[in-house]
Amino acid sequence: MKIASDGLAFDIDNFDEDAGPGEVEIIQFLRPSGRRRRMLADVGEDLAAKVKDLIISAEQLAAGKVAIYVRRKSAPVEAEHLELAENGPGENSPAEVLKRMIKKHGDL
Repeated sequence: MKIASDGLAFDIDNFDEDAGPGEVEIIQFLRPSGRRRRMLADVGEDLAAKVKDLIISAEQLAAGKVAIYVRRKSAPVEAEHLELAENGPGENSPAEVLKRMIKKHGDL
């Protein structure tokens, strides 16, 4: 993941303005205050095409875990889907969990 342009306003309705081909934007909640930062994750062009109506966010938790949240822009926060990832490489890495979540929720 890489940081999106810091000079732009945080606009959830135009959230993919920095994303290149195959990239999706993610809201990263930073500890300890919950400040938001825009991040880019490369998931491939096929999966990136499935996230136009999704809001994706993530936060690092204690003990090396990352919480990844996905929901439709039109859905309430209570309809958010959550999966936990291991903060590191492997099949349960944040990037792999994100890809699985997009596959699962991007076609709803």
